[in-house]
Amino acid sequence: MVRTRLLAIILLVFSSAACAGSVNVNMSNHAAQFEVGYSVNGNADMQSGFLYNDQSSVIVDTGLVVNGGGDQEAASGPAGGGGVKAIAGTIKQGGSSYFVSCIAIGGQVTYTFPAAPAFALSGEYFTALKITSFGDGDRFNQFGLRIEMGPPHAKFFLGYREITFDIIGTGGVSVDKGGYTGVMFSF
Repeated sequence: MVRTRLLAIILLVFSSAACAGSVNVNMSNHAAQFEVGYSVNGNADMQSGFLYNDQSSVIVDTGLVVNGGGDQEAASGPAGGGGVKAIAGTIKQGGSSYFVSCIAIGGQVTYTFPAAPAFALSGEYFTALKITSFGDGDRFNQFGLRIEMGPPHAKFFLGYREITFDIIGTGGVSVDKGGYTGVMFSF
């Protein structure tokens, strides 16, 4: 049953790559992440991703973030939005394996400076409480800050992120924590 669910989520994540509007590849010393995204209705972004860490933990997610309006890439100044993510995965910790899943809510805020080349600061936070966490998961938190540089169609970024799951009976398990670097291509 668990394998069937993970297979369905993985197919959902990678089927969206065929019509992706952006591809994001990033990594740290402990984790690598691949994300695809596409615009829905101009003011909303669909995103799906896959993260693998050095403990052999795997997290897949898909979600929708509704932006504050207008063309988010063309405008300078503040922009933001909120949304929801469905997250599932297998966490490996101390020789044990835990199946976790949740529905998280959160948002992101970006400030784009009016200069060329483009430069922006971005932050995001998503959380799932006990009521929307399933399997071995009791709570989920994802926090991230990053600096983006470059033209709109090929951005380079440096950032910091923390992704943690609270496991029932075990406590908090960090999936990734620390600095990372990456590149995002928009089509």
